[in-house]
Amino acid sequence: MIVKNWMSKNLDVISSDLSAQEAMNIFEKNRVPFMSVVDNGKFRGLIARRDLRAAASWTLAAQDVYETQYFNERLKVKDIMVRKPVTLNVNDTVSTALEKGSQFGRSFLPVMDGDKLVGSLSNRDFSYALTQLLGGDETLHGISIEINGDTKVTIKEILEGIFSQGLQIQGIFTLKDPDTKVKRLTIRFEAQYFEQISSLIDEKGYKLVEVVKPK
Repeated sequence: MIVKNWMSKNLDVISSDLSAQEAMNIFEKNRVPFMSVVDNGKFRGLIARRDLRAAASWTLAAQDVYETQYFNERLKVKDIMVRKPVTLNVNDTVSTALEKGSQFGRSFLPVMDGDKLVGSLSNRDFSYALTQLLGGDETLHGISIEINGDTKVTIKEILEGIFSQGLQIQGIFTLKDPDTKVKRLTIRFEAQYFEQISSLIDEKGYKLVEVVKPK
């Protein structure tokens, strides 16, 4: 999985010369947690809504008319933004993105193609990808079995059995049990194939560990 195939290309950007108050208004309107700072097509940095809110909270706590005026008129995005933030390259793997996010404590990473900002990858994008992987946006059934021995052998045997009966599946993937680290094979399919696929799993002697049916 490559970043450029999973990133968001609809960028929320903001100018570094906007006042903090103007930036707050844009954040509230767009309802996003982060925005990339771009001036004349050049990526300058990253600003978070929480940092703007922290600055606003400090101003209110000070209860000083001059501090309020400074926040509204003189404090700029460029005074608050993170310069040279952690970024991704379009050709990085999603695994690299996860590692960088975990290492640097970032839930939003700008994606660069050379020196040009071309997208972003966030926890929201990862959640969307996982939802697709698990079929959360579809009314599909899912069955998980423990893999006995060689993964390739198990997958081949199951798929041959499914296709020999003229059955159809919508997705197949493997994941490790978080405790035992034993691999599981998960198959997603339409409800009409549930009984036949379940019988096939039983006939092949595989251990059924999970059944998921849409509500």
